[in-house]
Formats: sequence, structure tokens, C-alpha cells
Amino acid sequence: MNSMAHDFHKSVMPPEKKAPLMRYPVHEHMVTLPGNRLVSLIQLKGVSSETRSDDELVHLFHNLNRYFLALGKKEGKHLMLQTYITKTGIELDTPYILPLPALQDFVDAYTAPFRNGTFYQVGYSIALILKYREVDEGIERMSDLLSLSSTLLAEYDPVIMGLEENEHGALFSQIGRYYSLLINGHEKDVLVSDTRLGDAIIDSVTNFENYDFVENRPNRGGQRFATTFDLRDYPSGGTYPGMWDEAIEQQFEFTLVQTFLFEDRNKAKDKFKKHVADLGSVERDSKQTEELENAIDAITLGD
Repeated sequence: MNSMAHDFHKSVMPPEKKAPLMRYPVHEHMVTLPGNRLVSLIQLKGVSSETRSDDELVHLFHNLNRYFLALGKKEGKHLMLQTYITKTGIELDTPYILPLPALQDFVDAYTAPFRNGTFYQVGYSIALILKYREVDEGIERMSDLLSLSSTLLAEYDPVIMGLEENEHGALFSQIGRYYSLLINGHEKDVLVSDTRLGDAIIDSVTNFENYDFVENRPNRGGQRFATTFDLRDYPSGGTYPGMWDEAIEQQFEFTLVQTFLFEDRNKAKDKFKKHVADLGSVERDSKQTEELENAIDAITLGD
């Protein structure tokens, strides 16, 4: 029955039509995607806003912004970035046996939230997705991007995900394990073999038939739902430090994905100029047209 269902779904709608599946590792830190693309993944250490001053947080923001600009200048439209903010429950199944009852009671009370799923951990990651012509030159360019990332993101203690080997010599993909968390809601070891990583990762059924949301039914855990937004402008209230704090403080598991595309400089300039002309015919000179004019100047200067 499962084989019949698999054949039916394969004949009706290949999964790649909705979500491109990862293929194979071609480098310790890189995996191929359909359409001549490489993906690399960087995990970052979060910064507690409660332990830093506003000036420090603004400094970190500007550093991160400079990082995005540096990548855009280097690769432009050939590069796409995805950032992931995850909140996941901590699972602890290791028993701790202590000789003194008082210590045992303390350890039991301390570890209880880790055992019943009431303690959550927030994680931050960035995926670099690079378009290439030949694999070798793609690997070289991605290596440059990863080196640049390690330097510019040093304040976030970046860790580039790669491969790990167990005691039997088998290789496992850290990138595959992470995307298992995103897709299935839980991490699982993903063996590097002749099976595509995308196929090895899948441990759930994803339904795209609904108009405004995606439903995911993992083989372990309850149903999960996702929705997408195409943001064409900044929030009306502007961006500010701590704007995601309320979301991060929610006491349930979630993943927040943001996708950034870099556009050709001349095309971006033309679009801004058209927008200025359209606004000018309605509003004449305004704060928004002034900001757009400043943006055009910045693009011209390469900022």
C-alpha cells in the first residue's frame, strides 16, 4: 500500500516542484541543489538582549548588516540567503543517580523541564545558496564566502556545518540533520550514501493543497503548519532592536525563515527611479521620496 501511494504521488507531483531536494555533499561544508546550486549552513550563537546595552545591540546589528552587504557586493544575484530562527524543546533522557537524597531531589527538580518538554532553546542559522556554472568554481567561490562569513560574523561565534564520522567510519551530514529539524520537527542522523540527502531527510508528509498554509505531518510528533509572506516593503513602523522578542518568547516550538535575494544594481536603480516618479506624481516631495532618492545615491556609490 505504501509503495502504491509513493508511486501515485510521484506520478502526480514530484516533490522537487514544491521544495527542491538536496542532492549530495561535494565538499565538507557544501551540498548540491537542483539548478546548479550549492548550499552551505552556518550556525550562530545568539546574543541575549537582556545582558547587552542598546549601543552594543545596535553595533551588532550594523555589523550583521555590513555582512549582508559584503556578500551582496561579492556575488550579487548569484546568491540567496536564508536565515532561520528556531525554537525547539530540549529532550533529556539521561538518568542521573546521586547517593544523597537531597542532591537527588535537587537534580530531579532541575532536570524536570528538560524531560517533559517545557524547556525551549532558541537557535540561529544562515544558509548560503550559490548559483554556479561548474562545480569546482562554485566550490571555490563558496569557500571564499564561508571564509568571509567566519571573519565578519566572529562576534556571533559562527560554526560552519559539515560532516562527522562515527566510531565505525560512517559519515553523517550535519546539514542534513539540521534540515531534518526544519522539515520534520526533530533532528535525526542523516547518513551520507548514494541516496540523495533530501530523500534521506524526509520523515514526514507535507501537504501543499491548501491556499494559504502548508501542513506537515511528521512520523513523530503532532501536525505542524507553515505560511509564507512576500514582503515588498519595510514595516510601516520601521525596524528596531528587539522586534522579534515577542515571537521568541512564545512557549511553543516554531521556525521563522527569512529569505533574502540580491538584485542587479542597475535593475534596482531603475525600479527605485520608477517608484520615485510614481510617488512624485501623487505626493510630490515627501519623506518617502527623499528616502528613495538617498537609496538611489547609495546604490550608485555601491553601498
